[in-house]
Formats: sequence, C-alpha cells, structure tokens
Amino acid sequence: MTIETLSDLKRTPVVRLHTCAFYLLCGFGLFSSISIGASNVFLGMLTIVFLCRLLLKHDDWKDVLPSGRIRTAFLALMGAVLLSAVFSTDVILSLRRFVEYYGYRMIGLYAVLLMVREKRRLLWIGICIAVSFIINDCAIVFQGIQGNFRAGGFAFSMVAGATLSMFIPVLLIFLHEKYSDRRWRAAVSAVLILSGAALLYNGTRGAWVAVPIVSFVCAVFMIRQKKKLFAGAVLILAVFSAAFALSPTLSARLVSITDINVQTNWERILLWKSACHMFQDHPMFGVGFGCFERQYQETYILPGAKEPQLFHAHSNVMNTLAECGAIGLGALLFFWCVLITYGFRTWLATHNIAALILSAVLLGLILQGLTNYNMGTSMVMKLHWLLLGLCFSWLRADAVR
Repeated sequence: MTIETLSDLKRTPVVRLHTCAFYLLCGFGLFSSISIGASNVFLGMLTIVFLCRLLLKHDDWKDVLPSGRIRTAFLALMGAVLLSAVFSTDVILSLRRFVEYYGYRMIGLYAVLLMVREKRRLLWIGICIAVSFIINDCAIVFQGIQGNFRAGGFAFSMVAGATLSMFIPVLLIFLHEKYSDRRWRAAVSAVLILSGAALLYNGTRGAWVAVPIVSFVCAVFMIRQKKKLFAGAVLILAVFSAAFALSPTLSARLVSITDINVQTNWERILLWKSACHMFQDHPMFGVGFGCFERQYQETYILPGAKEPQLFHAHSNVMNTLAECGAIGLGALLFFWCVLITYGFRTWLATHNIAALILSAVLLGLILQGLTNYNMGTSMVMKLHWLLLGLCFSWLRADAVR
C-alpha cells in the first residue's frame, strides 16, 4: 500500500467529520433563536465531532482561532479569566464556568474555523441562522399585537433584544446597493421592516440605544454620499418617532431610559455600586469568574436593593470588573478594540462585507451589553461566537483565494 493511499484513507474520515459538522451547525442555526434545548442537542453533538476531529487530525489545531493579533487578543482574554478563576473565592465554580463560557459556548466558532472552509457552506449556515431569527421576529410581532410590549418570541425579552441588536445592523449592511442583489433586496427590506416592528414590541431599552448607533456607524463606513446618508437617517428617525408618538406605552418606555427613579434603573445603579465595592476589595483579579451571584447575595448587596436574588451586574463591563478585576476588564477592552479595529480596517482595505458584519455584530453586543450582562447569556453568546466564526472563516477563504 502506497503512502498516498494511506494518506487518502486517513483523510476520508476527516472529510466526513467536516460534512457532519456542517449539518450540525445548520441544525444549530435553525434553532438558535427559537429553542435553547434543541440548539443544545446539535451543539452537544458538534462538540463530540470537534473532539473526534482533533483526535484524528490535530496538526492544524491552531486554526480554531484566527491568526495574528486577533489570536493574541483571544488568548489574553482567556488567560485573564483563567487567572481570575485561579485566584477566585470559589476556584472550582470559576473553573467550571471558564470551561463552559470559553469552551462549550464557543464551540461554534472553533468548529467553523477548523472544519468549514467553503464559502457555500458558510452561506448555508448563515441562512439557517437567518431563518431562525425571522421566525422569532414573527413571534415577537404576534405577541406585541396581542398587547405584550416586552415580547421575546420564543426567548426571554432581553435575549431577543441582544439578538436584534446584532442582526438589524447586518440587515442594513445587506441592503446596501453594492452588496445586495436586486432580486433579494425586497426580501431583505421585508425582513428589516419585520425586525423594526419586533424591536419596538420587544421593548428592550438597551437594544433601542444600540441598534441606531451601530447602524449609523456602519452606514458612515458604507455610504460615501453624505446627503444620501443624512436623508436615510432622517427617514428612519421620522418613522420611529411617529411610532413612539402614537403609542403612549412605547413613549413612556423610551422616556424611562434616563429616569433614575424608575425601579429597574435604580436597581442597576445599586448593582453597579456593589460591583465597584467588589473591585475595591479585589482590585487585581476580582472576586472570581462566575462568583458575582454568591458574593452579591451574601456580602455586597446594598440596603436599598429590592431584588436580592439578582445574579449578575446587568452590565458586561461592571460584571467583568467585579468578577475579574482590572486584569480581566483590561483584557476584555483590549479584545474588543482589536476586533473592532480589525473589522473596520479590513473593510476600508478590501471592502469585504464579512469585515463590516464582524464589527456590527460585536458593536451590537457591546452597546446592548452596557446595561445588560448579555455575555452571561448562553443563547446569545453561542450565536454571537458562531457569527464571528462565520465572518472570520469567510475572510480567511477570501484571503486564500
């Protein structure tokens, strides 16, 4: 038997594993916005396939993360969180959370970068994710028409808000005339209108802030004709202003964003004060990754708090500051800055749509996460890491070509 034949025999199961991973990622995508249970079934099987792939062929294991400075940023973030776990007030709990957050929840990113190289397959995974998103948008609008102004569809309202914050700017990117085929522009427009209605009925104030800011930033990079950009911004502002003006419920919800006397706003302020107290007592590594809940409920809760069972700081930044200290927050900010600048710089250099989508998805998560700990939400982060993986793999495929 020749060396070439042995090599072919070894490659065959690898190819089958890649195909299996592709179908499992499509399955996960189809349920990513509508069922955490069903999506976990596909993600669990994907984890097994991923481990079998590494066991069978592991000479390219470094491909599970992007190369260069981005890989450094990923490893710096993971290293900082791991240090926080080592110096944690509950080491076992922190290590378990670390494996879950940076192992299992990121498996979509790892699997795509290692096992999905063809752009056609990347596109199909994206389509499956979009189908799930549209179905949940329909559910949100239906619930909103029934009078539910905190509608989440098949998910919790804050989860749906985070998803909308990531997806609506992406829809606007696809609408751009240079990057959207005319045959599909009408369909994208319809989904965008549906998503806009879902955003209003969802009632997540962080999403209401995140979506227009991220959309405007992306539009500035896409649209060179400033008059066209200004006209579009005025039109969208007019439509949403009319919607808020016609609905007392929506307008009251909008005004409450800056009202500290609203109970949920005041509760957040108290949470952030408690997070600062944790940081003051544990400035370098925090109280430990995943330990906010116990420390808050047993030690750091303030007298005026009316929700003693809260288990996170309702902010990615404040929660990271409390749990991982200065080292962890610095690593997180470095990670965000590296990815955002990479996305925009790559867009300016190549006009590759995946680079702009990468920045939009990350910015949506960051801004909506200023008042919500969406990085601690399983459903959101599994989808978020997969979306980033699709963008990185698409950019890699174009670079190789």
